[in-house]
Amino acid sequence: MLKMTLKMFLRYCVPWKSAPASIDLREGDVIFVQAFGRNTFSESSVFAVGVMSGELSDDERTLEWLESHNFDPGIPNKRLAQRTRELMEKYEIPAIVQWEVAAAFEKRWYAQNKKRIICIWPPEERNSYFDTTKVKMRSLEYAKKHGWENPIEVAHAMQITRAALIIEKLSGKFPLIPNSLPDDFDKKSVQWWTRNIWVWLARESLGRVHHLITGRV
Repeated sequence: MLKMTLKMFLRYCVPWKSAPASIDLREGDVIFVQAFGRNTFSESSVFAVGVMSGELSDDERTLEWLESHNFDPGIPNKRLAQRTRELMEKYEIPAIVQWEVAAAFEKRWYAQNKKRIICIWPPEERNSYFDTTKVKMRSLEYAKKHGWENPIEVAHAMQITRAALIIEKLSGKFPLIPNSLPDDFDKKSVQWWTRNIWVWLARESLGRVHHLITGRV
């Protein structure tokens, strides 16, 4: 059974702190990207996106469908998309991206780089919350299928520690962490806990206790 180090445990207990950046990211062979909120599609209706992705069976066409429905990924996901683009271009590696972030890529750039991007779509079932653990499980499944073993994790600065520890718990290996991760919130988010730092910290603190008790980290 994996146990986090004392240093990481102390950082985990302070949810407004980010994880320390890795010294060298050149060992990374894929980027995992965790979304943070969104401004369109409530939790009760997001299954429709999963249904459409299944019907279209094509990431680009599904993203075009989202655009036709005026999907707004929100400020945090736009920042995450930009940081992911920077890392993809600098290290010339692919990315496994949660769909809200994929929708935030500049359209022309995405079209040019779509062969290097795998989108993770939400479940097709109603009322199936797609939490961080499920996203990381899906990311690791895709990575294993393609032979990628050293992920760089990109997530909101105040979510990165928990996301990275979940990856370590699932895979046995702590991911690489980049610097300059976004810490934006969006008051228009349909996920109320990502609207501002105070509601985020309240929910995140409880979530981290839950993860410790249930062994998710």
